[in-house]
Amino acid sequence: MSKTKISALLLAAVGLCLTALPAFAHHSFQAEFDGSKLIYVTGTLTKFDWENPHIYFYMDVKDADGKITPWVIEGASPNVVKRTGSSRQDFIDSIGKSITVRACPAKNGTPRAAAETIKVPDGRELVVGGKRYSGEDGGKSEY
Repeated sequence: MSKTKISALLLAAVGLCLTALPAFAHHSFQAEFDGSKLIYVTGTLTKFDWENPHIYFYMDVKDADGKITPWVIEGASPNVVKRTGSSRQDFIDSIGKSITVRACPAKNGTPRAAAETIKVPDGRELVVGGKRYSGEDGGKSEY
């Protein structure tokens, strides 16, 4: 086999491997979050990322002893969140204010969760993720 053919095959193999990388980067909800549990987390919204493949928002949660724990909350993609009637401005307006998130917690016990809804300071409850809770009173449907 000539060097040109070997180089072309090698280049094609590397190209195929690189196209598979984005598939590995995405995760499964069931692998990271416990869909059988539903929690409510209240804290101060500190920042948010409005980017694909998911929105993320960050909040400081104070426990009964006054200790603050930073939480990372994952939502659906920006397009899905927009289709539910929420906007990027809703998050901008809520920075530094108290919010309450309804979510499924991380399986590994870290302060991380997959959000279904967020209650913003003006009292509206925004849908920011799919209904994933599969407990006694929840169905299992994802966006």
